[in-house]
Amino acid sequence: MKHLTKMISTFTTFLMALIIGLSSAHAQNTVADVVSNSEEHTTFAKLLETAELKATLQQPGPYTVLAPTNEAFNELGEEKINTLKENPQKLQNILVGHLFQGNVSASDVKETRQVNITNGDIEASNGTVHVIDEVMVE
Repeated sequence: MKHLTKMISTFTTFLMALIIGLSSAHAQNTVADVVSNSEEHTTFAKLLETAELKATLQQPGPYTVLAPTNEAFNELGEEKINTLKENPQKLQNILVGHLFQGNVSASDVKETRQVNITNGDIEASNGTVHVIDEVMVE
């Protein structure tokens, strides 16, 4: 009986450590990490780096990011993207338009912006990410 109790105790301790470890690993992903680790957001992630905004989005925050997909950038066209890359101030202004200070829920974003959120309320350690299907250029 003592052996069984010790096994259950050891298993419970292991399970708790695993759960805490997984929670900590998830909580350590910043909004910048969520975007950078997404295969759907490689263009947005690169442009955040180009505009020197990635480091800001790794700070404590909280931040809300409206993250356009690669497909959204494809619809903008390669020429437009290259023009933005050549004009860092304009690029930064457009990207900042996709960022909010504070945690803003998907429903609140929908009320204030005319964007289609395809996947909302993705939690990060320093805020929230909402996936959108367009690039807000104005």
